[in-house]
Amino acid sequence: MDDMSGVFTSTTERAAWNIAARHLARGQKDPVMMIVDGIEEERKRCIDLLRSAIGRDFEVPTFMVDPDHQW
Repeated sequence: MDDMSGVFTSTTERAAWNIAARHLARGQKDPVMMIVDGIEEERKRCIDLLRSAIGRDFEVPTFMVDPDHQW
């Protein structure tokens, strides 16, 4: 397999292709689900970064974990 590291120059591009490839490999073609998957992965990454910076005992605000939470 060719080295594709020079083709996708940003981590955002690589992440997008990774998500699309996973969905397409499963036969899924709905771009909305691919975008949802990407948003959820980014939300988890941000929460993990926040916990790393502040500490594992930090209570993540509910709206960050579940933006659909009823206030």
